[in-house]
Amino acid sequence: MCRLSGANPQVPRPRIQGLSDLIFGLALSIGAIQLVTTQSIPHDQGQLLSTLGAFGFSFLILISVWNRYTIVMSVMPVETTFLVRLNMLLLFLVVVEPYLFNLMIIGGLASPIGAQVSSYYGIDLGGMNLILAYFTHALTLEDKKLIPREMIRRFKVTRDVLVVVGALFLYSDFPPFWSLFVGGTPVRVIIWLIALPVAWASRLFSNRT
Repeated sequence: MCRLSGANPQVPRPRIQGLSDLIFGLALSIGAIQLVTTQSIPHDQGQLLSTLGAFGFSFLILISVWNRYTIVMSVMPVETTFLVRLNMLLLFLVVVEPYLFNLMIIGGLASPIGAQVSSYYGIDLGGMNLILAYFTHALTLEDKKLIPREMIRRFKVTRDVLVVVGALFLYSDFPPFWSLFVGGTPVRVIIWLIALPVAWASRLFSNRT
C-alpha cells in the first residue's frame, strides 16, 4: 500500500471519497433507470441486443473511469482548493454522462438533436479522461513521493494514454465526424469505439511493466 507523504489529517478526503462513491453509483443507477423508462420494449432480438449494447457502452465508460479514479484517489491527498474543484468538475461530468448518452440514443444517431448532444457527450468524455490524466500526472511527481519509485513509469504510461484517449474524444467533436458515415455509423461513434480498446490495451501493458 502506498503511503502518503506529509498527508494532513485535516484534509477532507473521506467526505470527498464518500461523495464520489455516491455519485458514481447514482450515475450507474440513472443509466439503468433511463434504459427502462425511456426505451420502448424491444420487438425482436435485434432491438434487444442493440439496447443492451448501448447501455453496455455507457456502463463500461463509467466503470473504467471509476476504476482509474479509485486507484488514483487511494494515494493522492486532495489538499488544495484547485484539486477539490477539479474533483467536483470530474464528478459533474460523471453524473451527466448517462443523461447525455440517453438523450443521444432517444434522439437517434442520424437526427439533428442526436448530432448536437453527441458533441456535448464527446466533450464530457474527453474532460473526464483529461482530468484523470492530470490527477495521474500528480502522482508521478517524484518530489511528492506519493507512490513507490518503481511504479512511476507505470503511472506515466497511464497518464499518457489518458491524454490520448481524452484527445480522441475531443477530436471526435469536429462537425464533419458526425456527417460522415461508415457502414451507417457516424465516424464520431467509431472514434469513441476505438478509444476504449486503446485504454484497455494500455492498462494491460502498464500492468506488465
